[in-house]
Amino acid sequence: MAICMAKTIKEERLRWVLPIINKQIKLVESARACPYSKRSLERWVGAYREHGEAGLELKSTDPKTYRVETPIWLKERVVSIRKKTKKCALKIHWQLEKEDILIHERTIGKILKKEGLVRKYRVRKIKYKYIRAERKPGELMEIDVKHVPGKVAGRRYFQYTAIDTAGRWRHMEVFDEETTYHSIKFLEIVMKRFPHPIKAVKTDNGSIFTNYYVGTNKRSDQTVKTIHALDRFCAEHGIIHYLIDPGKPAQNGTVERSHREDQEKFYEQNVFKDLRDLKKKLKRWNMYYNDLEHCGLNGKSPNEFLEEYIN
Repeated sequence: MAICMAKTIKEERLRWVLPIINKQIKLVESARACPYSKRSLERWVGAYREHGEAGLELKSTDPKTYRVETPIWLKERVVSIRKKTKKCALKIHWQLEKEDILIHERTIGKILKKEGLVRKYRVRKIKYKYIRAERKPGELMEIDVKHVPGKVAGRRYFQYTAIDTAGRWRHMEVFDEETTYHSIKFLEIVMKRFPHPIKAVKTDNGSIFTNYYVGTNKRSDQTVKTIHALDRFCAEHGIIHYLIDPGKPAQNGTVERSHREDQEKFYEQNVFKDLRDLKKKLKRWNMYYNDLEHCGLNGKSPNEFLEEYIN
């Protein structure tokens, strides 16, 4: 007896599917004798019932769409923006979008990684979770001090920074001392510059901001604490003064993150002749920052956020 061998894949599949379709044998029994898996038989039977013999044709495994290589000029443009502005992939995507150049942010990220332009940061595990709540401008202002790297004209200076947690609007001033007097003076300047009333500020536990952890009044009654000058100023102007937990700088993360921006994109890119030159360049950087698109604002700048905000 001659055995008829299948010449094509379609004929081979029909040889096992037709007996099941015609109810000559059960699928389970056929799977025991079949050199193919039970799952394959199920797929073939389903394809035959839905599409007939055409469903048993061998389908092409070629991809339906082919990956298009990013043009060299576009790669060079991405690298140029990164080196010049230090922007992240998402911000570069927004900038190119304004220039009518469409490229996905993930593609930009791959280009930057391949060129070695992605900086790795040490990530600390936070044991507690933050709940992000929508805030109004002026509802909470984070304040901190950054030491200006190195010396300018042989002297050390201090950068006071205030940032609105709602719209990321920021103001910076440079002083030659880090004292309570300068903290109050800086807050007065911020209150005049910010277009909305400030309801609360948040600082760390440095002695220029509070004496909650460091000092009791040196009198016979050690339980009585002196009121810090900044707390007194805030109380007079109806401002609530919040303090972060000791050793938890992440609770003041918005202003701390902005200081990293200052270090990477301002101080590492500039040289200062004297205090006047430092203040002039810092003012320009402050104006540029408030007009820069922000990831936390979905591509809007802090100034745009304040303009669009409706009370």
